Amino acid sequence: MKNNLRLKILLMSLLSVLLLLFIIGPEINGVIIAANNNVDSRESDVVDSEKKTTKTAIDAERSPFNVTIEINEPNVAFQLKYDKYPLSYTYLLINNDTDIRKGPSSKEPVLRTVSKNEKLNYIETIESEEKWYHVIWQEGEQQLFGFVNGDTAAIRVFQFDKMHEAILKAEKSSNEGPLTYINNYHNVKGYAPRYHEGELDKKGNRRSQSAPGYFDISNLSEFDYIGDGTLVRVLSTGPQYTGVSLVKDENVYLVPNKYVADQAPITTINKAIVIDRINQNEAVFEKIGQEWKVISYTLATTGKVGKYHQLTPLGYFYAIEKRERFYYYEDGTARIQGYAPYVIRFAGGAYVHGVPIDYKYDAEGNRIDPGKVEYSRSIGTVPLSHKCVRNYTSHAKFLYDLYAPGEVIVIVIEGD
Repeated sequence: MKNNLRLKILLMSLLSVLLLLFIIGPEINGVIIAANNNVDSRESDVVDSEKKTTKTAIDAERSPFNVTIEINEPNVAFQLKYDKYPLSYTYLLINNDTDIRKGPSSKEPVLRTVSKNEKLNYIETIESEEKWYHVIWQEGEQQLFGFVNGDTAAIRVFQFDKMHEAILKAEKSSNEGPLTYINNYHNVKGYAPRYHEGELDKKGNRRSQSAPGYFDISNLSEFDYIGDGTLVRVLSTGPQYTGVSLVKDENVYLVPNKYVADQAPITTINKAIVIDRINQNEAVFEKIGQEWKVISYTLATTGKVGKYHQLTPLGYFYAIEKRERFYYYEDGTARIQGYAPYVIRFAGGAYVHGVPIDYKYDAEGNRIDPGKVEYSRSIGTVPLSHKCVRNYTSHAKFLYDLYAPGEVIVIVIEGD
């Protein structure tokens, strides 16, 4: 009797367990499926290689990777009037031919190969055993994502805030007194005196196309060369010398009157072209209402050091004139090699211009113009020009059309 009772209790217990499993079983199965889905979702977040916008490539809290985002978020306002060749404010310059891979590893599949000097939009930096850059590029209407090895690319930035600060400095100087510029293009006002029998002053400034800036007219053996086009604020005028303060650093000099533009040509500063020599790019600002706004930003190529080359000078300059083209010679000769289109001169021998065009010559020595060229892969890479600032030709034309005498300045900064 007791045995039958125990058997009945055991059977009832088993039935209760089976009933419980029947009721809650689907919920447990759903939890397992959800967990599996979470794992799959996590993996899809890790590698951002689909043809659509996704989350950051690596979630630092869920992976062994170290992720940093070096995005430049400017505080300035934008009202773009030229928007060809768009780039992110932080971007990559490819230093050597390299592969874009599906994930941040050399074991990942190759999505495409990019060439030296190509520019890619930047998303983030990923570090594990190696550094990888997460990049984005456009193919037709599609945005594609991938990764390039950090040894094959360099991060570049548009330093809009620093450019804006430089403009405000020029504007402040203009508000404090009339602005003009040093005028000695091609030494038409006469060669400046030699500095201790040399062609360079103690700061390395060149004698040619410059004016002497004296500290004290009782000692004319000591001075600095101030280059053609340099923007200055007039402090005083006299029968022989004009007292000036450089907009660049507020250094004060006495300059012989013949080297100072006769009348203050800056009526009002409302447009500024700012060039960054380090990052090889530029931005154009316009004062719209009471606010300076970026109306274009693009890549640029500045001057290098060489026998026939000079660095693009740093500082603040007056946009002196525009021309549809200027001609240049073959190095070391008097033969015209070609021309640059849509130029704005801002210093002795320094122009902002479009892509240079070399003439072709026929058997009789007649020049043949091959026509304007819009694009050059070298723009925005490393300094290459003789002294000028190269732009895409369409952007040079944009500046040419924008130019108005007395309203435009050019600022060249070193950047970081």
